[in-house]
This record gives sequence, structure tokens and C-alpha cells, in this order.
Amino acid sequence: DEPTAGLDPEERQRFHNLLAEIGQNVVVILSTHIVDDVSDLCDSMAIIHKGRVLLCGRPQEETAGLEGKIWTKEADKEALPGLRERHLVISTRLFGGRTIARAHCAKDPGDGFAPARADLEDVYFSTIRLADAAFKGENGK
Repeated sequence: DEPTAGLDPEERQRFHNLLAEIGQNVVVILSTHIVDDVSDLCDSMAIIHKGRVLLCGRPQEETAGLEGKIWTKEADKEALPGLRERHLVISTRLFGGRTIARAHCAKDPGDGFAPARADLEDVYFSTIRLADAAFKGENGK
């Protein structure tokens, strides 16, 4: 569980190389929230949320499946609740004092969003947000 958390970059790289080498001969099960570890080390992955397997697939294929569906926008913190009401905002991140929102939408959502290249973090957040939205819809909450 979280085998590279807290390692310095050199030790992390050494550990990656070791896991990759071992993984050539046996199946290695890696439990991590560090998306870069999944991208770098895994041929197959699963996303588990609230005790349920929501997605099983290959990282590159899952990322490719989101191309054209991820949108980004710089937004004031005060504007985020409104954006979340109108769009499926999957994540926000603070960069240099600016909030960047990423949304999942099959077509241009308008509202000042620009297309963004999908990454594995988007796969994770989209999977979780879509599952949570479906759960709320099923339960009327």
C-alpha cells in the first residue's frame, strides 16, 4: 500500500525499476493513490471507490477514451459552486494563486472552458464523479 509515498526521487526511481523488473515474471498488485506510479508501472489497473470496483482497464486506453471530453478553465474560488452546478467539474487545483477547474463533458461545455489533454488523473476523477452522480440519481439525494 502506497509503496513510494515519502521516498525521495532517487529511491522512488530505484523502487520503480525494481517493481518493473519483478513484474516481468510475476503479477504485482500495487495499491496506490499516486497516479504517476500507475502510469509508470501498470499494464492494467482498477479504480475502487467505496468498496466497489468501478473501472478495470489499461491506463493508456482509459486515458485515450477521455480525449475530447476534458475541459479546463481558470475560475475564481467564488465561481466554483456555480460551475459545479452547471458542469461535471471533476477536479480543481490551485496554481500560483489561480484555481484551475477541469470538467468532463462529451462536447464543448461553453462557459469559457477550453479543451485539455486527458491524463490518468482525469480518468480517476471522472470515474469517481460519474459514479457518485449516478448514486445520487438512484437514491434521489
